[in-house]
Amino acid sequence: MEQKDSTVNLNSTTAQKVNILMVDNHPENLLALEAVLTSPNYHLVSATSGYAALKCLLKQECAVILLDVQMPGLNGFETAKLIKEREKTKHIPIIFITAISQDMEHVQHGYSVGAIDYIFKPFHPETLKQKIEKFVEIYQIHKESELQRSAELNVVNKRLDQTTLDLQRSEALAKVISDTLLDTIVTFDGEGGILSVNPAVKTMFGYHEEEIVGESVSNLFVKVMGDNGNCSPDLFFSLFKPFIGSVMESVALRKDDSHFPADIQIGEAAVGGQQIFVCTIRDVTERKQMEEVKRQQFNQMEKMVKDRTLELVLANEQLQKEIEERNKMTEHLSRLDRLNLIGEMAAGIAHEIRNPMTTVSGFLQVARSDSEGLPQEIVNLMLDELSRANSIITEFLNLAKNKVSYKKIQNLNTIIDALFPLIQAEALRARKQAILNLHKCPDISIDEKEIRQLILNIVLNGLDAMSSGGQLTIKTYVEEQEVILEIKDQGTGISSEVLEKIGTPFFTTKENGTGLGLAICYSVADRHQADIDIETGEEGTAFFIRFKKI
Repeated sequence: MEQKDSTVNLNSTTAQKVNILMVDNHPENLLALEAVLTSPNYHLVSATSGYAALKCLLKQECAVILLDVQMPGLNGFETAKLIKEREKTKHIPIIFITAISQDMEHVQHGYSVGAIDYIFKPFHPETLKQKIEKFVEIYQIHKESELQRSAELNVVNKRLDQTTLDLQRSEALAKVISDTLLDTIVTFDGEGGILSVNPAVKTMFGYHEEEIVGESVSNLFVKVMGDNGNCSPDLFFSLFKPFIGSVMESVALRKDDSHFPADIQIGEAAVGGQQIFVCTIRDVTERKQMEEVKRQQFNQMEKMVKDRTLELVLANEQLQKEIEERNKMTEHLSRLDRLNLIGEMAAGIAHEIRNPMTTVSGFLQVARSDSEGLPQEIVNLMLDELSRANSIITEFLNLAKNKVSYKKIQNLNTIIDALFPLIQAEALRARKQAILNLHKCPDISIDEKEIRQLILNIVLNGLDAMSSGGQLTIKTYVEEQEVILEIKDQGTGISSEVLEKIGTPFFTTKENGTGLGLAICYSVADRHQADIDIETGEEGTAFFIRFKKI
């Protein structure tokens, strides 16, 4: 056996020379084949017998075999048959080269023993080269495919080895975790039968593994929270199946029938077509105790916060009330100071004004009896205007803080009853209604004349504020330590701009008003240590005069 150019490049399948085995017992035939097939891509291997060819195939792999049919010892057909019987070489293509019979029977026998082609001597060199190139190309493609599959298989094997190692580690770690875990882990089948438990079941439930495996997992739980007695499998699944994958609270049952609060979580998997459940059970007794302590602390803290908040709210309301009362008092005192100043000024100049007015009035009285003097209408008009001026001066004097009030203990309702016919007549004249709603009230210290003036001023303002058909209500009642006079109309209300100026001397919204009516009311109220409050809106205005009970 002879080998030509045995140098092999292993870096690449395409760059590596392929082996072509030439088998012929005549050296000159081998030389002829070598001359035709010599190529930098081929490694030509020569064998002079069938036995030599078989030995060669034991040592190296060939892309194609050129096999002479007629050889001593093992002929070509016998050699081909042996090659095809060997697993490693049965896929190598064999081309028979022969100079013997070309009849169909002979050719078919060659194909039957594994030949892939026939070349008859003398052969055409170019045809042989082309056939060899095609078989080499097929071999290289097949080799590349094998190498790729081998590489992929190596990757898969490495991954499989790593997965196996990871699985072994996971199993070992899972066993360590299961054995050292304080939680109980129970696996059970679709019927609820326990398949395995970890060692924590002894500490938590009091069972040895052999006692509980095979029993129903429902034996580890009570029927209802707080009840003794175990739970039936059907009830267990009906209660817990909807919550698979979630943590839920339950009550677990020990071997000695005592029970404890537990958090359980159930997972589900299919192993070998069998439904398997894994249940983790955690004793949460300490957590529940801590939660109860925290709940009590929270309730206590919440109560303290609520109590303190209530105290702050009440204190804030009281402070707000005091601020409002102080502002109200400041405003009230400011108004009274202005009224008093005007009243004192009026008291100072009233005498000086009234003396000339008295003189003028006297002469006018004389002139009225003199038919040859001024016309009677002019005299009467002048006397009326002097009377009006005198009334205004009197009203000015009523603003003074030091004006003397003639108070006595009497009933407010009595004064109102006596005054009501006058009020009712004024209301009827204006086509409006006046209604009394007097409740029983205790006697208080009041000046009847001043109270009548206060009531009339507010009532007349109320009647003026209403359109025809409006209703004015005068009401009295007792509220805590106060006797309250309420006068309410059904007018259009008082604007905020006007409300701020109410009680200011000379401020009026009436065409012929003096702006002293409500100012006098505030002075009267002050001399009686009473307060005036006003509520107004679209439905009307209400005045509240609050007198202190004796």
